[in-house]
Amino acid sequence: MASGRDLYQRQATGLVREAGTWSTLVYNINFVSIGLMMMFALQLETAFYPGGNLTGSYLLALAIVLPTSLVFAMLAAAMPRSGGDYVYVSRILGPRLGMMSSWINTVWWFIYGGVPSAFFARYGLGPLFRSLGLMGGNSTLLDIGNWFVTPEGTIITGLVLLAALVTVFSLGLNVYFRIQNVLFGIALIGLGLIALVMLTGSGQTFVESFNRFWDPATGLTGTHAAVIATAVSDGFGEAPTDFYWTLIPITWIYLELVFNQSSAYIGGEIKRASRIQLWSMPIAAVVSVGVAIVLTALISGTVGTTFLGAVGWDPYGSNVLGQPYPLPFSELAAYASGNLLVALIVGVGFVFWSYTWLPGQILNASRNLLAYGLDGILPARFASVSDRYHTPVFSLAVVGAMSALALSVYATNPDFTTLVGIIAFIVSFMLVSIAAIAFPYRRPAMWESSPIAWRAGGLPVISIVGGLSLVALAVAMWAYLNDPLSGVNILDGFALKPLTGEDGNLTKDVVRFLIAAGTVVSGLVIFEVSRIIRAGRGVKLEASYREIPVE
Repeated sequence: MASGRDLYQRQATGLVREAGTWSTLVYNINFVSIGLMMMFALQLETAFYPGGNLTGSYLLALAIVLPTSLVFAMLAAAMPRSGGDYVYVSRILGPRLGMMSSWINTVWWFIYGGVPSAFFARYGLGPLFRSLGLMGGNSTLLDIGNWFVTPEGTIITGLVLLAALVTVFSLGLNVYFRIQNVLFGIALIGLGLIALVMLTGSGQTFVESFNRFWDPATGLTGTHAAVIATAVSDGFGEAPTDFYWTLIPITWIYLELVFNQSSAYIGGEIKRASRIQLWSMPIAAVVSVGVAIVLTALISGTVGTTFLGAVGWDPYGSNVLGQPYPLPFSELAAYASGNLLVALIVGVGFVFWSYTWLPGQILNASRNLLAYGLDGILPARFASVSDRYHTPVFSLAVVGAMSALALSVYATNPDFTTLVGIIAFIVSFMLVSIAAIAFPYRRPAMWESSPIAWRAGGLPVISIVGGLSLVALAVAMWAYLNDPLSGVNILDGFALKPLTGEDGNLTKDVVRFLIAAGTVVSGLVIFEVSRIIRAGRGVKLEASYREIPVE
């Protein structure tokens, strides 16, 4: 009988293990994006979740994310291959559930490719040029900044970014990691400078600086006070700390933090993967939250949570500042400094935080496509790897094209809300957690020979962690379905909201929920279609799942 490896057309993927310890850790922190995580918390929790406590939300999100992070870390150590949950779930629970779990991630990485490529202009370049224009009295820079946040500017800039990233990734992972590590250093310098500005400033100096730069643009005397007063008159309010409203906005933090396990999807390209993967994922989550808590406290102390909330509210109310999106905290820090050079460094640093989801989305989705090609679900073309650059160029191009399409939709369609796809991701993570619970029992030989064959009280540690992860994921799902800003707010506590509106049609939240649910089952459809086609050619598709994929 042929061995499992004889089922593959070649004995190696063609990928090369190029990612070292530091590059892997930075890769995971980048997918979290400390800057974006803080931006959403500071903009939205303070504005729309009265009673929310920022530090409490960060800590709750970390507690909910860590069990899932450990599940991925342990499975990545046991099966150090590219493809992430596709490999883990398909080899433990079977190919159908493996494809179901993985395709959820892949299709939403296609869709979410439009989000950070839009953020690059919307929250990176736009605020950079706007702040430089206002502070330097340069109308040309101000006009450039305002152009970046238009749909046209967002799409054009995002397309350039997508093309650049696909090109870099096609040249080799080592090329990207060198660029990544340099840009990560610049982004950290920007955060460090923001901390210094907040430490050396005060609430009064911030008000004076903000008014000095914004009064000429708004034509008001005291723009700072006007932003707050108008927001209050429009309905903005604050409330004493409340646990419920501290828990619900974890949705915006979880959105970034849960992807600390991004390196699981490039496991076949990480040196000493069985060791590095174990700690780099949870450490990335802990470090990201630690930095966010400290910096959030400094910003809140100087800028004030009232003004942060009013600025977050402003574009959706009377729009005193005349901007389509809230000012990110990096821009507020630029005004607080009152110094054009500081504003430049801070703004450039945040440009790199604005899109750091995107590299992981492109890389991870392309490695998933490669894994499908290796197993025969997709045509072999998806598994092709350049002999020269050791990269799946075709799969990268497909991901880039799908992301470009999503960018155009996201930039022009307000019904494409940022959080919708996360409930589909949570279903995928639940399947991974079930696989972790079952691993020692479904694949005992593989588990016993792995570096995570640990027991506690007679039970496999990975099964215990998988159980904790399932509970945490249920809490996260409940928060998303109750969050009024999630776009899938179909629950009121534990009760289902009305499915239809006054016009008798399904509500937008229900429609979005059904779309997300459709992506969950679409992976099963793809697998069955592929199985039937392969069977017609005399190939039993399930046979390739007896072993983990080739190196």
